[in-house]
Amino acid sequence: MTDTAIPTEFNGVPTTKLFGTIAKLTDQPELATFRFTVRNRWVEGTASTSTVHEWYGAGADQVHVDEFSFSADHPTLGHGHGPTPQEYVLHALAACITAGIATGAAARGIELRSVTSKVVGEIDVRGVLGIDQDVRKGFGSVAIEFDVDADADDAQIEALIAGGTKYSAVFDMLANPTSVNVRRAAS
Repeated sequence: MTDTAIPTEFNGVPTTKLFGTIAKLTDQPELATFRFTVRNRWVEGTASTSTVHEWYGAGADQVHVDEFSFSADHPTLGHGHGPTPQEYVLHALAACITAGIATGAAARGIELRSVTSKVVGEIDVRGVLGIDQDVRKGFGSVAIEFDVDADADDAQIEALIAGGTKYSAVFDMLANPTSVNVRRAAS
């Protein structure tokens, strides 16, 4: 497929919309600022539930078609309400790079048959529990391994993985310092 025109949708990616969005944001960079909002509520113990519905992008307030809900908990101190917050970070990394691989393949006319990955994050919880102040509270390392089955040679698959990683917002947030401000809500 790499030698012919790319259809309006390829690998489930709406390529017409993808290229149209790139062109529009190139011409109107002020529309490229997006803001995502997650609302969280404590359930019990170490469990909480987050909802995702509203967001801002393309110069206007937006909403997802549905409201999404995610529960999180901790395995040893919790009650089994959901994955740990750290596991959601690993999911976000895999999902973001996978989306980049899919859009990169669609843009190049490369047919994907499957994309799978395994993400492993190593953390020493002595930092989180306040046992040792010298131990980092977050992941000490994260490793992700992709298996891509596509109508492409090894060099093209490596380029898809590299591009998916290079343009991943979640990879960037994990690999580079991000300004995070925590404060009490105004009464």
